Amino acid sequence: MTGTWSLPIHNKLKPPIMHSHATSHKAPKQPGFLPPRHRYGALVKKMNEQKPRISLSSVLAHEVRNPLTNIDLAIEMLSDSIYDNEQRLFVDIIKRASIRINGLITALVASDVPTEVHYGNQSVNQLLDKVLSMAEDRIRLKNISVTRAYTAIDCGIWMDKQQMEIALTNIIINAIDAMPINGGKLKLLTQSVNGLCLITIEDNGMGITKENLGNIFKPFFTRKSGGMGIGLSTTLEILRANQVRVDVKSEPGHGTRFLLSFERVGSAE
Repeated sequence: MTGTWSLPIHNKLKPPIMHSHATSHKAPKQPGFLPPRHRYGALVKKMNEQKPRISLSSVLAHEVRNPLTNIDLAIEMLSDSIYDNEQRLFVDIIKRASIRINGLITALVASDVPTEVHYGNQSVNQLLDKVLSMAEDRIRLKNISVTRAYTAIDCGIWMDKQQMEIALTNIIINAIDAMPINGGKLKLLTQSVNGLCLITIEDNGMGITKENLGNIFKPFFTRKSGGMGIGLSTTLEILRANQVRVDVKSEPGHGTRFLLSFERVGSAE
C-alpha cells in the first residue's frame, strides 16, 4: 500500500503581542542594586561567565580525532605498498572518508560558537551536483546508477547553502542505504513550476510502510540496523528553517520519492 506524508511551508513567526500591566507602586531601585536573595546568584553567574568551559562536543571531538589520526597514519604507510588499482581505489575511499570525518568534527566544535546563518540565491542544479559528489563513494561501492534530469534553465532558490547540503545529503544517503548493492537506481529531477523550484529524489529501494512513514522525521526513530534516527529529523528542522515544503511518497518493495518545493527567486547566480 502506498503511503504519503507532507510538511507544508510554515508562515514566518509573528512578533508576540505585548500587554500593558498595572502601574507598579514599588519604590524605584537604585542603579546596580540587587536584593539580598539575588546577590549570590549574580555572583555565581559572573564566575561562570569568566570560567572557561569545555563542552561535551569538544571532548568527543578530541577523543575521535585520536583514533582518526592513527587511521590516517596507517593508510599513508599502507598506500606506499599497494600497486593494485582496485585496492588503491578502496584506500582512496578511506582517505576521503577520513577527511570528511575530520571536517565534520571541526564543524561540530564550531557549532558551540553562535554563528550567523547565511542565506543567499543558490543554484539548484549545482547544489544537487555537490551533494552527489559528497555521496559518490557510497554510490560507487553499491554500484548504483544515477539519473539526473535537470531543468534546462537553472533556477535559483533562497536558502542557507551549507544547511541545505546537509539536508539533501541525509535524504540521498537514506535512499542509497535502502537500495541493494547491485541494481539500485537513484533519480534526481529539478523543475520550475508556477513560481516554485521542485527537487525530486527517488529510489527503487525497499520502501517504507504506511505505518512507519509518519515517523521517519521523528528524532531517534529508525528501522536501519546500526542507525541513530537523527539524519531525517535534522533534515526536517533545516527544511522548516528554510521554508521548504516536503512531500514523501513510498511503497514497500518499490521505493521512495521525496519532493521538495522551494520558492523560486529567479535565475541562479
